[in-house]
Amino acid sequence: MDAVFTLVLSLLTVESSYAQETERAATKVPDTIQFWLAPAAQWRIRTYAIDHDIHTYTLGPRADGTGFTAEEATAHTKKHYGDIISSTVVLTFRDPNNKDEVRRVLTEHKLTGTLEVNKSGIAFYNPDSGEYRTKSQPK
Repeated sequence: MDAVFTLVLSLLTVESSYAQETERAATKVPDTIQFWLAPAAQWRIRTYAIDHDIHTYTLGPRADGTGFTAEEATAHTKKHYGDIISSTVVLTFRDPNNKDEVRRVLTEHKLTGTLEVNKSGIAFYNPDSGEYRTKSQPK
């Protein structure tokens, strides 16, 4: 069976800046909570729309070697961000580097941004195709 890559994407109703400790209703681009579930590793990703900041967290495997499921990622996000979730979608890719496949999957879910895959294999949904990079350190 081919490898499957899953992105659990929650768009939030807010836009914020971690560094400035500011949060307001989203006007153009929302913040996101994302889980990138790849065969070899998994990450939780948080984007902050105001200053295009991004925080990534590696999720280690459980004692039995299994990783997070899409259902667990959705439940986790709902538990911690339920009051500010606009929508959550689960996107599945066979090859996240295949631009045609990525475009098709994003279009099927009415998403206008892009999927960015970095050299280490972390992928995240970039809602406005802006330049996201880590600009602040979590406290």
